Amino acid sequence: MLDSTPTIPTMTHVWRDHVGYGDIVSFRFPLAEEESQRRPKARPCLILDIEVRDGQRYALLAYGTTSRRRSNVGYEVQVRRRADHLSAGLDESTRFVGAQRLLVPLTHSGFVICGATGSAVLGRLDGAPFEAMNAVRGRIHAERDIAAERRSNRRRKHGVVRERNLAVERRTPRRAFPLRKAVQR
Repeated sequence: MLDSTPTIPTMTHVWRDHVGYGDIVSFRFPLAEEESQRRPKARPCLILDIEVRDGQRYALLAYGTTSRRRSNVGYEVQVRRRADHLSAGLDESTRFVGAQRLLVPLTHSGFVICGATGSAVLGRLDGAPFEAMNAVRGRIHAERDIAAERRSNRRRKHGVVRERNLAVERRTPRRAFPLRKAVQR
């Protein structure tokens, strides 16, 4: 009988095509206190969201720390139980701070690729930490929507823009037209 291990696509060299929210990756997250170092150290980071912009995939990363100090707080996802942090590919209890987020393309050089797997993915959240992450994602999305609505109301109030619910697609490149001189009477 042949034993076969199921292949997890996120744990292979094509991880960029299969990664999603809830995955934990190794990334050189830049911090203000590390400015004296030439290169930030690799940290576990939680993918809170995947966005596609201009055909390129981006990951919204939350900073991961094992520190219990209260200096990095806000929108936290805590992975405390041994079973949870082992299944997530973490060595010890880790706190992911959603207040410190970074949107990076999946092709960014800050991802630390494992030589054995060819992937930057360490593991994936499951159970209670996954539910906590979804609650954080919900708050972040709600705040983003509220901020967009406030900006829209401000523009409408000041008469800057009339609200239009349409998308403009340019099929031909715009040509530059010379400016006309103002006619004085």
